[in-house]
Amino acid sequence: MAENRRVKMTKKLMKDAVLELLETKAPDKITVTDICDRADVNRSTFYAYYEDIGQLLLEIEDDALSQLPSFSDSDFLQGDVFLSSLESFFDYVRENERLFKILIIQHDSSSFNQRLVEAVMEKYSGLPRSGNSETDRYMYIFCVSGVIGVMREWISGGFVLSSRKFAEIVLRIATNATM
Repeated sequence: MAENRRVKMTKKLMKDAVLELLETKAPDKITVTDICDRADVNRSTFYAYYEDIGQLLLEIEDDALSQLPSFSDSDFLQGDVFLSSLESFFDYVRENERLFKILIIQHDSSSFNQRLVEAVMEKYSGLPRSGNSETDRYMYIFCVSGVIGVMREWISGGFVLSSRKFAEIVLRIATNATM
């Protein structure tokens, strides 16, 4: 069922509220009352859309993952096109700095990091394979997990490198790791 504009706006207010709260509080210290006060909505409104705070956090994560740039199989055949695809991925992270800073660094959710690994691996499913699917899987998990670790540092450091330069470094690391 499609949400109307009012529902979308109300949910956005609650999502923004929980993100603001996560900047200063641990997730287990945030209450529904905190979110409602910050979003200026009633508790009944919160519960009309979410069973609990966990469900709201999951929806925030789902939103972030669903908006990750997609890659086509042809992107992996040309280095420059692939590099541009990586750059657009890192541009997305950079444009959503606050969200990724909260989800990857402050919130430090291992479940979000695992979901991010899976989402990226799904988007990169067009990568050339060695023929051994189990080996490929481990190599990709290693590479993607490493990229997330390096990306964490990139975010923490305030994006001192451009998205393009960071993509070049990531591509070089991934290429060396899979040789």
